[in-house]
Amino acid sequence: MVDKHMPYFNLIDALKGQGCGICSILRDAAYRFMDNLLYERTNDSSFREEIKASLGLCPLHAWQLQKLGDCLSSTAIYDDLVTSIISRIKSTKNKRSFITAFSGIRDRKYYKNEETVCPVCKVVRSVEKSYVSVFIDSFYEPEFNDAYKKSFGLCLPHLVTVISRCNDNRMIRAILDIELEKMDNLVKELDEIKRKYDYRFSGEGFGKEGSAWIRAVEKMSGQEGVF
Repeated sequence: MVDKHMPYFNLIDALKGQGCGICSILRDAAYRFMDNLLYERTNDSSFREEIKASLGLCPLHAWQLQKLGDCLSSTAIYDDLVTSIISRIKSTKNKRSFITAFSGIRDRKYYKNEETVCPVCKVVRSVEKSYVSVFIDSFYEPEFNDAYKKSFGLCLPHLVTVISRCNDNRMIRAILDIELEKMDNLVKELDEIKRKYDYRFSGEGFGKEGSAWIRAVEKMSGQEGVF
């Protein structure tokens, strides 16, 4: 006979709703945790260290967190995270140490070599492989290089992918320098958001930096729906 404790009754209630009852419970648990993170754990140093150690949230939960719409709390989390990523990149000496430092990115599900894989994922991986090669082969072309420097840059997952497939040490250094500059600028914008949330400066209003907290999610996790 099953002990009728709270999870039992929670599952009964979930099964009365639409769709998979366990999925519903897991979805709600994730949102409750993220809600608690935003409103109570933003300044929890131990949890901030956990986020940095994991190289941020997975893409799914990073974008779910962003959808909750808490600009200031998300800014605090990503200011800390992007700063730690900058420090981690600067501590690497060569391609091997970079790959080791960011091995956690490659361990995420998107990159798993599973025997059975979603057909759409197969197409995405194939296209990704092709365009990463184009990126590397075109890097020294002035037109391409200029466009890259003026762009958003690469998200962290694709930065790791490009570096892992590049065998030109001079190119690796150049790419990392470009990305570090972009991350430094992003941190400045995140700091500006925090400054303008101070009541003393709240009347200034937001400019381009107002979207930095959303761009920080993309920088760390890639565009929504890709990974």
